[in-house]
Amino acid sequence: MEFRDIQERVHTGLGGSFEVQDEIHDPAIIVPKEQLRAVCGFLRDDESLRMGTLRIITGIDRPAKKDSTESGSIEVVYHLCSYVHGHTVVIKTLLDREAPKVDSVQDIWPTANWHERETYDLLGVEFEGHPDLRRIMLPKDWVGHPLRKDYEPPKEYHGIPTTREAVLQAPRVEKVSPAQHEPKSDEPPERFIQLNMGPHHPATHGVLNFLLETDGEILRRVKPDVGYLHRGMEKLAERISYPGTMPFTDRIDYLGAMFTNHGWAMACEKLFGVEVPRRADFCRVIASELNRLASHLIATGCLPMEVGAFTPFIHWLREREIINDIMEMICGARLTYNYMRIGGVSRDIDQATIDKILGWLDNFEPTIDEFNRLISGNEIFVKRLANMAVIPAEVAVGYSLLGPNLRASGVDWDVRKNEPYSVYGELEFDVVTGQGWRGSIGDSYDRYFCRILEMKESVKIIRQACDLMPEGPIIAPKVPKKPAANEVYARTEGPRGEAGFYVVSDGSDKPYRARYRMGSFTAMSVIEAVTPGLMLADLVALIGSLDTIAPEVDR
Repeated sequence: MEFRDIQERVHTGLGGSFEVQDEIHDPAIIVPKEQLRAVCGFLRDDESLRMGTLRIITGIDRPAKKDSTESGSIEVVYHLCSYVHGHTVVIKTLLDREAPKVDSVQDIWPTANWHERETYDLLGVEFEGHPDLRRIMLPKDWVGHPLRKDYEPPKEYHGIPTTREAVLQAPRVEKVSPAQHEPKSDEPPERFIQLNMGPHHPATHGVLNFLLETDGEILRRVKPDVGYLHRGMEKLAERISYPGTMPFTDRIDYLGAMFTNHGWAMACEKLFGVEVPRRADFCRVIASELNRLASHLIATGCLPMEVGAFTPFIHWLREREIINDIMEMICGARLTYNYMRIGGVSRDIDQATIDKILGWLDNFEPTIDEFNRLISGNEIFVKRLANMAVIPAEVAVGYSLLGPNLRASGVDWDVRKNEPYSVYGELEFDVVTGQGWRGSIGDSYDRYFCRILEMKESVKIIRQACDLMPEGPIIAPKVPKKPAANEVYARTEGPRGEAGFYVVSDGSDKPYRARYRMGSFTAMSVIEAVTPGLMLADLVALIGSLDTIAPEVDR
């Protein structure tokens, strides 16, 4: 459906009329806060709409203008998507800036739990009915809300809390699906102990902490504790020009910098009305798919190592080194690749580089089968992952899982196919979904093996892009310094799923608001729902199968 069709369906279904904001790139329905839950429930449940996925919740601070008697407002923005019908819609509700309160929707979309906590933490919006409304990125005793426009940062922080009491005793988040080992109360029984796994731990994939309740082997509850790497990326964007923000996107996902580069560039290009030259789009696809391979090599190499098999990791490091050599030829960097520019790319991919890419692919493709013989079919490895931490499709959608984590649960959704961008719509490749290869659909093995098979699809894409790449310029001839006031949402399909960029322009040379949506954030949020009853050692395998990156979570 188009926006007008969705708007009409909401008006008809709820028997009322709502204002619309249709002058922006992604039009929004303005909903009074008293009707927000009714509208959200209708959007999710109506058969013609089926908005089962909440992409982001965020807020925009709109202080009163000078000499105005109004108090200003805070817009709370909800981006929704239907995997069933393929359409999207934006919902907004306007709150009093002095006391911003609105009903929680975490029981409608479980992923809203963490999104609402972040909006509370950084903007001070209170979500009434939320079961665990507390800070998520900043320490509990932090003063103020940094994404407010009048926020004054402290000259020095007065200290780090020394107690975990508030975190450990916080109310439990209700699970979406029934669990065999559902905790009966918020207070652990006497035979359970409370432990920290992290924040410095070799299997947590970064500076992350997991608050465990366990009897020594069986997990009763696991609460992810994040924010150790929060660097205020979105606040930084408000103070830097649009091109100047590009290098910061490299650091959001240090294993997938091409995708965050690409997403930011696409959002800016929509705002500026810039058309990307065709050759530049092919360069972007080649660089991105090489980056996907490099990221998946780390993911599928680390997981066996974390459950006891070191040799596969060395095999994949060898291949990744060759990719890094190629990426150095393309953009001059080997990790935090900075290649995309607003309107194109920084340099061309010449024929010598293309020949090196194709030569390596000839050797790499059969190496995937060799790797599968080495570890993917290993009996011990399979038993550690098969039927472990199964995430059913409805839970994956409810928690807004992305990328291989979503597709492993049997959900056929890939931004490159379902919302094609760049030149992906012209290329032939398959979307890999979980099949229960060694156990159940949506188990840890499916999440691992989806990434293995996705590497074969990336090889197909790179070969086609190298073959079809046309001659021509690699960057738009002219990019304005300032966009018009507008709002956009752009997304790419990164190695951990959709990398989404919501950017609000006020007409100046700096973003008024920037919000980044990353796959690791939602992957972390589902851990509490799927861990009760797992063995302590299973948690290591679960984290590895989700392929989380700490900077993506915290930004």
